[in-house]
Amino acid sequence: MASGAKTTTTGTKSQADLDIERNFQGVPIAQYADRWLFLNTTYWDFGSGEHDRPLEEAESLTQLYGEDRRPCPFTPSLRAAPGHPLSSFTPTERYLLDYFIQGIGPNCSLSTHYNPYLSLVTPLALAHVPLRNTLLAIAANQFYRLGNDRFEKEAYIYKQRALAGLQNEINERKPSFGAVATVLMLCFHDISDGCTPSWKTHLRGGLQLLNLLPLKTTESHMLRQFFVMYFVAHEIMGRTAVEDSSEAEATDCTWLADDDLEEIDMLMGCSRGLMTLINKISSLSTEKSKLSYFNNARNELERALQAVRQTLPSYAVGREDLLRVAEVKRLTALLYLRQRLGTPHNTSILSPVSVGLFARYPITYNTSISRASPGLQPLVMGESSSMAWKERLVADIIAIISTLPDTATLLWPLFVIGNVDIENEDHRRFILERLQNIQNSRNLGNIRRARLAVESAYRAKDLDHPRGKTWGQEGRGISLA
Repeated sequence: MASGAKTTTTGTKSQADLDIERNFQGVPIAQYADRWLFLNTTYWDFGSGEHDRPLEEAESLTQLYGEDRRPCPFTPSLRAAPGHPLSSFTPTERYLLDYFIQGIGPNCSLSTHYNPYLSLVTPLALAHVPLRNTLLAIAANQFYRLGNDRFEKEAYIYKQRALAGLQNEINERKPSFGAVATVLMLCFHDISDGCTPSWKTHLRGGLQLLNLLPLKTTESHMLRQFFVMYFVAHEIMGRTAVEDSSEAEATDCTWLADDDLEEIDMLMGCSRGLMTLINKISSLSTEKSKLSYFNNARNELERALQAVRQTLPSYAVGREDLLRVAEVKRLTALLYLRQRLGTPHNTSILSPVSVGLFARYPITYNTSISRASPGLQPLVMGESSSMAWKERLVADIIAIISTLPDTATLLWPLFVIGNVDIENEDHRRFILERLQNIQNSRNLGNIRRARLAVESAYRAKDLDHPRGKTWGQEGRGISLA
């Protein structure tokens, strides 16, 4: 957009123009050669209501990445050896189940030693028809989302069969662990497809079904533990995407009695204890105007986040990358707290306290991000200003993320730092590029929605639109787990 200096009737520049020139800081162009990112502004961005613009813009992989889009990383086989568990199914079913087992399931956990999608859900699906149809629908739909419409019709057929079979089982009042797993994977399907509101309906329905099942065997306990982790984690993290989640139907967000709250979960990349604190932040933010003890409650949460422990399970000892993921989420929770609950009134209580990854898990920073954050030192809770504190915390979070691969487990941290009112252009580009890279590798509905929400937040902020002053204006209904 071309622009010239506006002049007053006396021929001098207006005060607004002088302020713009004084505050403007150019971006070094050389380091962004061949990787420009553009945020297009349209008339949708000038609407006043949340329904004035579409939640998700239609986009194909060709539109996203051009002809250089990534191919499917795994090619299933139509053949199965005699005696193979998949040999009794049709060629299409074998193909899609094989794709789920080898192409989708392995990406759902941070560890090869713990992956309930493969060790628990898949064996159960071989005997439970509605669950099996759900896995087939997920695989067929993922092919479609990756630009291959070969199984577009099957995606709808198998989902309809899954829903019909599940309804029959519920009508007969004989719910099973297979039925709960079916609801869970239908939730998985809706999140990956377009993150439609139905995923929350499935989530709450799954918890209700789970409460009707008895706890009998070790295997059933493992299933129950996985179900609770999935449902509770998605409920907690989904609440962080919107300003006021009090309108949502209350869901029981409690863990099992024998769950280890300090152990890092391989599906979430952080501990149950940290997620509990995140949930308390969301709850307190919706009640802060009604609570006389708000300041004390807010400060107690910040102290708890500084002291929370996250430990690796025995089968993941030595996985420093997982410690980094967990620490990124802890630091993001601190940022989320400051954004939703403000700064502490009694600053002497909380400063100076060293937080961050540096003391416990030394890391080497990516040189590309160090240009944006020269001389990075351990973060200290100095209270010189709220904005300076947040800017430093965002820089530290980005520095750690720069050492990690592009995985969906980083979606929540990227969404949060993309929605705080930071105007650092290097940080914006880093966040958008990471979100795009994650979408390139896993074109899931919640990732697309999160990326579009961050872009919208940037546009609203730059336009000084009222929407940019509300937390998570575009985040309603996004699963960030």
